[in-house]
Amino acid sequence: MDRGSWTAEHYDKSRERIWHLSVLISGTVEAWAAHTIEDGSLVAMQWSALGGVLDAEEVPTHPVSVSFINLPEWSALVPEGAMEPGSQAAHLRAVHGGVPTGALRDEPLAVLGANCIYVHDDVAERSVLDRFPHARPVPMRSLMVRAAISRCMDGTIMVLHRGQENLEVAVAENGRILLSNTYPVRSSQDVLYFALLAAEGSGLKPAATSVLACGTHLVPHETDLLRRYFNTHDTVMNGSPALPSDSGVVPQRWLALLDQFACVS
Repeated sequence: MDRGSWTAEHYDKSRERIWHLSVLISGTVEAWAAHTIEDGSLVAMQWSALGGVLDAEEVPTHPVSVSFINLPEWSALVPEGAMEPGSQAAHLRAVHGGVPTGALRDEPLAVLGANCIYVHDDVAERSVLDRFPHARPVPMRSLMVRAAISRCMDGTIMVLHRGQENLEVAVAENGRILLSNTYPVRSSQDVLYFALLAAEGSGLKPAATSVLACGTHLVPHETDLLRRYFNTHDTVMNGSPALPSDSGVVPQRWLALLDQFACVS
């Protein structure tokens, strides 16, 4: 996963008012993806563990819109009735024990009747905003909720995103969220433990629950462990055409990138 790229034959970075640019920045990987504004189809993507992907030649020259996710993220969900002006930092401290340096934001999440309060690392965020001042930050918690709801219309699904030190979990059933949480993980056993804990907390039987396991740091052993207890679900690119087999893109690694367009469109 050190470095890679893929572009569709019809992709032209210089075309105006046609591309949306999604960006993912974390401590160990950077990636971007270009989608058509009309239907969200993926037309180009590049990733690197070495950084500097936004300086690549293939980045859209004049994207209509830009979104980004910065990991790790410090976030909390607060019911609308509990939100008071100026209380965002206090809610984050209650969950995380402190508030890191960075812009403190909140985004309504109507499907839950809540607000997502979140902070991204200030330095990493600057690397995006200096290049694209109009870029819109997307909270990972919000993306996970939408990702789960969009994939559960005919049953139950647990969406997992394995980051470097965190496991994001969202569980949804028939269009409603049962659970949304973040857990600290250090090992493959931690991933399995918290997935089972999330199932128990949602009142679900693991063997009857579909799991979509994703993430920049997901390894095959973790997927194998989850398969022993859950029904695994492999469709990441929800509603999008399948990529060519030789694209080099592993969609399971890039949920935080590929699902951004659905959050901002």
